Amino acid sequence: MKIIPFWQFVFLLLCLVVTGSGCSSRQSGMDSLDAVNQAIADSLNTHNIPFVVQAINQGKREARDSDEYYNFVTQDIVRYFYTGRPDSILLSTDSVLHYLSGKPFSAFRNRLMIKCMQAKGIYYTQFVFNADSMLFYQQEACRYAEQGDEEREKLLCYANLADAYKFGGDLSMSAMTYRQAIALADSIQVDTASYIPLYSGLAATYTTLRDFEQSRIWWDKCGRLWPLMTVYDRFNYLNSLGNDYFYQKDYPRALETFLRLDTFLLDYPDMKWERHFCQANLSDIYLKLHQPEQARPLIAQNLEFFGASGHNEMVMSHLRTQQMELALQDGDFALADELVARYPYRDELRSEQGLLRLDFLRRFSEARHDWKRAFEYTQAYTSLSDSLRSERVRMKIAENRMRYERDATILNQYLVISDKEAQLMRTYALLAGVTVVVLVLIFFYFYRRKQVKLREEQMMQRIVAMKMENARNRITPHFIYNALNHELLARQEGRPSSLGVLVDMLRQGQSLASVFCTTLREELDFINLYVAVEGESLGEKFDYKVNVAEGIELDAVQLPSMMVQIFVENAIKHGLKKLPHDAAKRLTVQVGHHDGAIRIEVLNNGPLPVMQRSGDKAQVGLRVVAQIIQLLNTRNKRPMSFELNGYRSPEGEEGCRALLIIPDGYNFDINDGYGKQN
Repeated sequence: MKIIPFWQFVFLLLCLVVTGSGCSSRQSGMDSLDAVNQAIADSLNTHNIPFVVQAINQGKREARDSDEYYNFVTQDIVRYFYTGRPDSILLSTDSVLHYLSGKPFSAFRNRLMIKCMQAKGIYYTQFVFNADSMLFYQQEACRYAEQGDEEREKLLCYANLADAYKFGGDLSMSAMTYRQAIALADSIQVDTASYIPLYSGLAATYTTLRDFEQSRIWWDKCGRLWPLMTVYDRFNYLNSLGNDYFYQKDYPRALETFLRLDTFLLDYPDMKWERHFCQANLSDIYLKLHQPEQARPLIAQNLEFFGASGHNEMVMSHLRTQQMELALQDGDFALADELVARYPYRDELRSEQGLLRLDFLRRFSEARHDWKRAFEYTQAYTSLSDSLRSERVRMKIAENRMRYERDATILNQYLVISDKEAQLMRTYALLAGVTVVVLVLIFFYFYRRKQVKLREEQMMQRIVAMKMENARNRITPHFIYNALNHELLARQEGRPSSLGVLVDMLRQGQSLASVFCTTLREELDFINLYVAVEGESLGEKFDYKVNVAEGIELDAVQLPSMMVQIFVENAIKHGLKKLPHDAAKRLTVQVGHHDGAIRIEVLNNGPLPVMQRSGDKAQVGLRVVAQIIQLLNTRNKRPMSFELNGYRSPEGEEGCRALLIIPDGYNFDINDGYGKQN
């Protein structure tokens, strides 16, 4: 399964099958049982399940209540894995363990114990998804294997242990253990087919680490062994190779690989679980390629199949995300809303699966124009992505360190005690250490660059959120209600209509809210419309002026949209409206240029507003101004600033002044790189 780290199916189940176990020490009367064992192993390789059942039952009848009988019970356990019967797995495993309890040690019984430990570990992987339990039982299997002298059993135990580390997320230990298993396989000269699960396991580990250069090496090694693969080996190879392409975002090659797997599985109708698992991957790819009609029947079929089993919680969670994505691509927001409410995101989805669900929720919120939730989901996605990326970097560093230490150990084994050769070895070790350090520095360099880019995206989100807050605070329902009330009174009194001005103001306000920056001319045009509507409530003695200094090109001056309008709104609502209705009211907007900067002043003869409460409308508006300026100043050497204070006119009249200072050449581009200094 892609995006989320679904467990890889454990294809070392054949290690549970004993063929010829202790044959040389048994009497000739047991030769028939050896033949049955071999026939079972051959039939499992070809997925001939009906024959396996027949052969196991025959073996049980001939062996009766003996060590050999419980060997056939362990082979029944393998069959239950193949046919998806978890309850039967536990019952059979417990029956073998009960038989072995109190029995004296023998090599054959020790192998039965190893098989039971491996079976329990794989059970917790496939049906319970418990990484700790899986690791415990695979470590126990290795402990029992160390008590024997069979190197092949140790090899299979190491391979399962490597898979357990991978399932538990300890990728560095997984890679190291796989490499140890490959080294052991080389030393004991196993048959070529025995390398298949080792190569595929190590390749899948590097896929999870997103080290696609290494994964390609081992997938190629594995692919060359295709003629020697069993049915399940081929399933594992194609499924994992498709995931590798998917994580590289090479969706066409991923689609080609999974279609090949789906066609392959048509010849094995008993492999229903594997077929549906493959089709879940296919629906993922179709959704990524925006082909919902191809994904729709697959999602429906998989929901029915996995929902009926009751042992696939992680798979079902992923399918629910697919279902939500399909509803979004169909434009069915009602269905998407229902699914989101019924299957909410949970904090325990701290994985690639969680990333997939958070990415959907972010895009769904954006499609609903719910910018607050979109921002929250973006933050959660970034946090989880950083966590997983950091963990992969840590695992990669640890894996490089283990490889270096292993390589250094191998070199030391061949060291000849001589000064010259000892010096040469120290030089090699130093060079290897320097190489590791350089690689670590390179990793962290690119990781840091990625973090910087993520901070840029977060800053963009914050700016968008504040801009939306700005827009919401500008044109309130209360304001529109007052404007319409003035219009009704004007009509009743026979005064000219100002409804057209209100419509123009609303239209222009919506336009300004959709952009981050605007020209000073557009800003003043909107303010004129705003004052024309709001000024109706200020009485006949209201005087409004705009003074622009000579030489200033209004179309050439940029500023954040609706920022000066905040000052004008505050001047009217919290200044002029505090004066008696029949008092003279003056509002002046002055634009000048001084000391290399544009100076925009908003003057009124009202009182200075008292802003003591955090929820005060004036304070909210000024806070938005301050935060936007703060964010933009990180990108400029000369800062933009504003101030709010009292003033006295040459005629001695007191009032309130809002001043915005914009340096010449100020950078308003929010897409040209984080922290750029002009």
